[in-house]
Amino acid sequence: MPVDKGPPLHFNNNTQRSLYDKSVHNLHHDQKWQQETTLGKRVALYKLQGELGRGNFSIVKLGVHELTKERVAVKIMDKSKLTPKARKMLVREIASMEAVHHKNIIRLFEVVETFSKLHLVMEFVNGGELYQKLLTEGKMKETDAKQTFAQILSAVKHLHERNIIHRDIKAENVFCGPRGIVKLGDFGFSTRASGSEELKTFCGSPPYAAPELFRDESYSGRPVDIWALGVLLFFMTTGHMPFPADSIAGLKRSILLGVITAPAHLSLPCRTLIRGILRQTPKDRFSLDQIAESEWMNGHSINGGTCEKYILSPTLGVPMEKLSQEEKTAREKLEALGITQSMLEHEMIQGARSTVIASYRIVIHRLQCIAQLPPIQPVKPQKSRACSIL
Repeated sequence: MPVDKGPPLHFNNNTQRSLYDKSVHNLHHDQKWQQETTLGKRVALYKLQGELGRGNFSIVKLGVHELTKERVAVKIMDKSKLTPKARKMLVREIASMEAVHHKNIIRLFEVVETFSKLHLVMEFVNGGELYQKLLTEGKMKETDAKQTFAQILSAVKHLHERNIIHRDIKAENVFCGPRGIVKLGDFGFSTRASGSEELKTFCGSPPYAAPELFRDESYSGRPVDIWALGVLLFFMTTGHMPFPADSIAGLKRSILLGVITAPAHLSLPCRTLIRGILRQTPKDRFSLDQIAESEWMNGHSINGGTCEKYILSPTLGVPMEKLSQEEKTAREKLEALGITQSMLEHEMIQGARSTVIASYRIVIHRLQCIAQLPPIQPVKPQKSRACSIL
């Protein structure tokens, strides 16, 4: 299916075109833009730059949105190489990302489909993977680990409340942002499942796999995500995995045996929590609420805030004065770019398949991120060594 050409161009007057109109015009008529598209250096309104990562069926590149100059992550998939199973997973990935509205979950802005490729345009978090951070800096202090773990826990709680099972929670899929903010991403293995529904597909990374994935023909999704949280917490606080092994067979034996050796430097509440999560029997495993109420997590809320605050769809049919301040500002910025209220209404039904709605999502998301940033902690002045001697 070719790229959607978007709504008709809207001229401000007979001689002046908005930035949006110019960009859409360039996309279809500008020789340089068309050459960039042919060479894989551009898709729709995004200029593609360096590579961020690779998967089995995809490559992720950094992109820059032409209208807002915001950086995005663009996941690119060659349609000819997608197996039927991979296509099914992609549909689930898009559906999962469209269904969530949480400050600690990577957001989906746009889906762009060309004749040969599919592109998922997503939020870019510039701090890199938590995995790489742990490899570089080593284990986290428990105070820092609590702050990070509480955010991941909040994100998973949001997913489970919407019957979404992630099935690939690991340090590589947690991305670090400014001022200690982290976000859970990569929904390629995600699926929908009610509390009683059993799943049968083995998914995710083996070091994070729950014992029932090796042992049983079917499993409940929520306890599997919770087990992965326990492995992640162990990794964050120790700098190594709880079940070391040299092979998949050895890893399987270690996980099924379930013996965990927690380092002496871990506090007793932290060790108690890890052991409560990494229990062999799913029904005996700590629930998300039990984790949140544990002694170690005491004082660290996992309430992600009202999810309505993070919805990326424009509010229609509401007077301007009743909109949130972020949405008012977003509308003003979009108007300046040439995207009007009527264009939003016209494109609303297309959701992530619309360049207009994607532009709104990018603008409102940036405003939401600014609003959620924790305050910068003042640095206490310290006496120099020379001064302290005097």
